[in-house]
Amino acid sequence: MRTPKLISNYKYLSDADLASLATRSADALRTNTNFPNLNPPFADYEAAALDYIAKQGITANRNASAQQKKEKDEAREVLIIMMRRVSSYINNFTDVSSVQLSSGFLPVADPKSLGSPSAPAWSRLRLSSRPAEILLEFPAVREAYDYEMQIAWENDEQNQLIWKSAGSNSNSRGNFYSPVQDGVRYYFRVRARNKRGISGWSPVSSLIAQVDA
Repeated sequence: MRTPKLISNYKYLSDADLASLATRSADALRTNTNFPNLNPPFADYEAAALDYIAKQGITANRNASAQQKKEKDEAREVLIIMMRRVSSYINNFTDVSSVQLSSGFLPVADPKSLGSPSAPAWSRLRLSSRPAEILLEFPAVREAYDYEMQIAWENDEQNQLIWKSAGSNSNSRGNFYSPVQDGVRYYFRVRARNKRGISGWSPVSSLIAQVDA
């Protein structure tokens, strides 16, 4: 029988999903008696979790400053490292699934249950602070290891969008497309991939590019 294990690397989670897991795991561990000698101590984990939750809440507001976003990213990295340490300790402490899951962390999926990844639930285009560039945004898909992105701005004779590659990336964050032309409407879609197959396409999003003269 396969020994149940908790996921220890949560880099794939979006900022909002990571904040949700931080809240869930901190609440679960706060009064949990299954891990009397948690290493690192719960006080250290809770401090990292609450710090990230607070800073993520601030940057969820579009008016957040560049400094606030930087502080959020730094808190995110600290929390991800702390989550890896805590979940690794629990994995080594016990192989009883119910005890592991009482921590609030997520279980590793049974390989037999894995299939093709689900499609990203949404896509979004945003203007970039860099010239002639647009940002490509979409949520992480847990079972995916790669994302294929496509962009379009022209139609064929049947009035169908002509899709062109916008590259691929293993990360759902930090994607962009350039150069773009001022006043042109761009369309974007993305799909996820793993070793078992490829998902369907995400919903299509669009944006009229604005390029500073």
